[in-house]
Amino acid sequence: MRDSVSARRRAPAPATWRIGDGSPPAGPFVALVPGAEAPLIALSLPAALKGVAREDVARRQALDRMGPGLDVRPARLDGAEDWFRVAVAERMQVLRWRGALGPAAARCRGLVPDYLALPTAPGLWVIEADRDGVVARLGPADGFAAEHALAVRMLTLALAEARAGSAPPRAVLLTGETASAFAGLFEGVSLVSQAGDLPAALTPGVMALGEAAVDFARDPRADAEGVEARIRRLVWPVLLIVLGALGWAGAQGLGIARDRTQAASVQAETLAAVRRDLLPSGPILDLEVQVMREIERRRAAAQPEVAALGPLDLLRQASPLLSGADVQAVTLGADGLSVEVKLADFQALDALVASLGAVGLAARTSRSAIDPDGGVGATLTLEAQP
Repeated sequence: MRDSVSARRRAPAPATWRIGDGSPPAGPFVALVPGAEAPLIALSLPAALKGVAREDVARRQALDRMGPGLDVRPARLDGAEDWFRVAVAERMQVLRWRGALGPAAARCRGLVPDYLALPTAPGLWVIEADRDGVVARLGPADGFAAEHALAVRMLTLALAEARAGSAPPRAVLLTGETASAFAGLFEGVSLVSQAGDLPAALTPGVMALGEAAVDFARDPRADAEGVEARIRRLVWPVLLIVLGALGWAGAQGLGIARDRTQAASVQAETLAAVRRDLLPSGPILDLEVQVMREIERRRAAAQPEVAALGPLDLLRQASPLLSGADVQAVTLGADGLSVEVKLADFQALDALVASLGAVGLAARTSRSAIDPDGGVGATLTLEAQP
């Protein structure tokens, strides 16, 4: 009961079109090619091989056995990882099949051998025999197409191998115009002529096991190589840019390292010169500041001392300013120069002191008073400003 429900829920089979039979369907379809020209062959593949590695080994084995110039497609049906059969076809024939699609190529979902379009189920063999030949599906993983005489020999051998392996077919669905010619091969096997006569457990499905992946319309290996080539064309310019950037960065790094080395050398030479000529002892915390201070100190020490102005020099320098005052007396002594003057008022006295200061003479008032005869009398002690 569960098998019947599962069969009813299977996805509908894709539309198929046999190349050369009229026009292809208007919608998406799978094109069927003569199975006799794309046979399945069994290979000896290590069980540990999986994925792309298994495909590569299978391709090499097939080409070694069948010769060059072939297209090889893995028959990975029902997602099996331990597949060991491949479909092979001459490459020129594959190109003719692709060309026969014409404008319908865009709607074609695959070029598949016709025996893979027969219904199948585990334990069920399906055989179609007509005047043009025989197409057979010997369970999900095997099948062939051949002319009548060869088909008889192939079916006889396949049945003998199945019985020897204790896996004979549980039923055979035999249809077609010349089906009766093959009925005698299956003595002892349940033989039916209509799918409706099969037990529920053997309800077949049509192209439900990934048969469309055995596709000669496209070459997955060539597609992968094309993608790889496109990626390589993109990678090379990027790689050259990266290499250029790395080279520039390396050159910059070398330049910086060289500059740092030169700077360290100059700094060492500078410190040695400073120690030798300017700062022979003591720590150097701020080279520039300490060097400038030492240079200023040495410059100041090297300048000649200016002799102090004598009394006569002071008098000579003050004379132009004293000419505007009434000079009563001038005293030249060891303490310096003293001048007694008489001015109109204290304001005039302050102006005289300021004028003397402007020319570098310090005028210290030691006495000032109002003169009885009028005006202001004062004694000024003159000395050079420090």
